[in-house]
Parts: sequence; structure tokens; C-alpha cells
Amino acid sequence: MTFTVRSLLDLPEARTTSLTPGVGEDRTISWAHVCELGDPWQWLGQGALLMTTGIGIPESSEDQCGYLQKVHAAGIAAVAIDEVAARVPFTEVALLYAAHIGLPVLQTAHEVPFVVLAKAVASTGRQERVNRLHLTERLYAVAGKHTVEDAIETLLEALEEVLSSRLQLRPSRGGDIGLPQELPGTISQISSRIYSTQLLAPGTPELRFAVEGPTDHALMLHAAGVISSALSVKAAARRNEWMHGSLLLTDLCDESVPSSPAEHLVAAYDVLSPYLFAVVQSDNARSALDEVHAVFAADRVPALATIKDGHVLILAETGDRVERLLELLATNDTRIGVSAQFSQLNDTPAALRQARSALIRNRQSGRVLRFEENEATSLFLPSNMDQLRGIARQVLGPLRTYDEQRGTSLTQTLRVFLEENRSWVRASERLYVHRQTLIARISRIEKIIDRDLSSIEDTAECWLAVQAAIECGDLEPGEYVPADVADED
Repeated sequence: MTFTVRSLLDLPEARTTSLTPGVGEDRTISWAHVCELGDPWQWLGQGALLMTTGIGIPESSEDQCGYLQKVHAAGIAAVAIDEVAARVPFTEVALLYAAHIGLPVLQTAHEVPFVVLAKAVASTGRQERVNRLHLTERLYAVAGKHTVEDAIETLLEALEEVLSSRLQLRPSRGGDIGLPQELPGTISQISSRIYSTQLLAPGTPELRFAVEGPTDHALMLHAAGVISSALSVKAAARRNEWMHGSLLLTDLCDESVPSSPAEHLVAAYDVLSPYLFAVVQSDNARSALDEVHAVFAADRVPALATIKDGHVLILAETGDRVERLLELLATNDTRIGVSAQFSQLNDTPAALRQARSALIRNRQSGRVLRFEENEATSLFLPSNMDQLRGIARQVLGPLRTYDEQRGTSLTQTLRVFLEENRSWVRASERLYVHRQTLIARISRIEKIIDRDLSSIEDTAECWLAVQAAIECGDLEPGEYVPADVADED
């Protein structure tokens, strides 16, 4: 139990009353000391009960106000003055000033030795230390029973019983604008009964305490240390899991795993359909991957992540939690592109292309851009990925098959030609080929897809098919076109 000014006033044997009723009665008294010097603030400090017979108290109201102001500034909890022995009692003006600044001024019966007050404070302090030691032992006993396989929620529930507080783990507030940044190892008060601290654990998550009884910052810090250690151990144990998940995600992107086994393998990591794919661009891909692991682990959200082509790739289940974590990962040095949601893992390569397409269009650091946020999308095309793929393959399917079988890039040639409004000059310049070579290629394309690109109707159909292929991720929207396309006679 914390000893306060109110505790002293309620102690019958102390026979102490307040000359400033209702003022500062919740202030904690940590120790008590008699000081008759004229400058007690030089010798006493935070949480002290200053006991005096009034020898050092000045006479005038103005000087008494100055005396009380310096006592208050030193953090002294309260002043207790002898009821009779006071050579110069505090004036009414001085007492009003004490009430104004929130400093309790008490009066103790002359028959009560000051040692009674000092013993009361010391006794409570000893009992408080005993109680704290007992609770600390219980905290670490709970920690000793917690294993790496146990859910962190189990540890939180056990600690709640010891602390008589509700505990909540939250992601780091590092990305929240306007909120004060606290250092790990410090306790911040959010509201009258809510406290928080940052944990020294991967991702520096925030731990919040909803206190139901007396507050004890030391016990809070002990609990924070226990939880930090548990999270760090779990993170270390999870590294092997992340490594194998990284290999699996790489195989999915390379289409090295058949669809049916892939679903079982991914489900083993608790990543379930519907999925989304995210591509993170950062100056330091390895550091960004570590941050992804830390942030997802701290919020206990399953995901697969790896590094490919200098980018961090993330496969996760769609939902508000993942969206929030992606926003948290988007810092001043990071850009993120996100695919549309998809339900089949054989669509992973297409989702990767979508996420990269969104990343290309995302020119703002600290922003998450989703594939659907494409202002250039045609009004005549559906938003459903399967419908888009159906439109694209109906027109471009034979051309894509031709490219795959012969190692050509005629589909991209068609895209560039249409983007340049069928201009032979501009299209040939972009493709770095002679005009006659481009004419030959377009002629071959027309035969393969059975369309006449001099016809407005066929051209419009091909344009919509190309846009649909880009929207569903089947066709890269970038500028790069291979220069060694085989020319057909």
C-alpha cells in the first residue's frame, strides 16, 4: 500500500490535520524527516514529509509564500508543523498560496512526537517493499512456467492476475503522428488509469496497463521485462520458421510448387485464403525484411516473406490487421505496392506482377499503393481478376502461347504499338527496331490473333485486351521490351 498524505491524516495515533483541506491528499510520502533550517529544500527532496516546529519559517506572508514555493519546487510531499511549538504560524495568505500551488500544509498535535509520523511512513514503506518483493517473485515464477510454444496471451493472462491490471500488446507507435515517443524502460500515463511502455523486443511493441488497483511503476517495468524476454525468445525460435517460409514463397513466385501441395504448405504457416501480395522497396532490403518479421511477429499475424530482385515480398491473408501493419511498415525510406486479393496460389506470379505494378506507380515514400488504385483503369473493364484474365486470354491467348513456345515478345510489341496509337515511327523508336521490322512483326501478330489492326473495332478490342492483361497482372506495364525478338517471315 502506498503511503499518502491522506494515509497520514487517517492515522489515529498521528493526530494530524490539514491546514489546507483537500489539497494534495493523494501525494505519496516516501520518507519523513525533521528539518529546522531556513532552507530545507536544500536537504530534503522528492516525496519527503518535512516536519518542523517552525524555527526556520519566516515571519512575513510574502517570505512564507517564497518558502512554500521552494519547498514545493523541491518535490517535498507535504509540510507538517507542530500545533503549539510553532514560533511563527503560517499566515492565512501563505496557506491560501499553498493551496493554490497544491502543497499540503499539515498540523500535528504537540503531544505527538514527530517520530510517530516517521515510524508510520517507514513501516508502510517496509511493508510496501515486502509486498513488491512478493509480487516480483510471482511475476518471475509465471515467466519460468511460460514456454516458447505457449501463446503470448497465456503469459499476459497470468501476469494480469499478479498485477491486478489488464494488459494489452499493441504495435509500435513509431508511425503514429502526434503521439509522444517514449523510450523503452519508461512508463507513460495515457489517462487516469491507463499506462504504457515500449518493450525492448523485436518491433518495439507497446505494452498497455489498465490499472485496477494502486499503481506501481517498478512492477510494471518488471512485467515489461518478462514480456520482452518472452517475445525475443519467440522471435528467435521463429527465425527458422521464417527461413523455410522464405524458401516456400520464392518457389511460389517461380511457379516451382504445384497448386494443390502449395495450399497445404502455406496453410501450415496459418496463411489462409483470400491472400494478398505486397512488394516493399527500401534502401536496405535485409533491414526491411527484418522489420517485416518483427512487426508481423509482434502483432502475431502470420505471413511469408522473402527477398527477391532487391525487394521484400510478403504473402499474407487479407484483412484489416495486415492493412494496418503494411501502413506501419511504410516509412520515409519505404514504398509499398499491394496486389488485389486472390484466392488461388497459382495466381501468385500474377499477384506479384500486380504488386510490382502498384509499386512502379507509387512514387511517394511512406505510402502503400494498392493495385486497384489505378486511375487509368478503363471504364469498360471489370474489376474482377478472373474476368480480366478471361478478356485478356480470349484475344491475346494465342499470342502469349506463341511467345512462350518461340521465346518472342510479340505481346509486348503489340502493347507498345497500341500505346503509340499505331504510329510506326514512334513504336519502332521505342522498340529500337527498323520500321520494316515492326511492320513484319505487326503482320505476324494480326495472323496469330486473327485481328486487323487497321480496323477501329479490332484495334479497340486488342487495346482492351492489353489493358485487361495489365490489370490482372498477366502483362508487365513497364517500358522494358527485349531487343532480341525473333522476326517472322
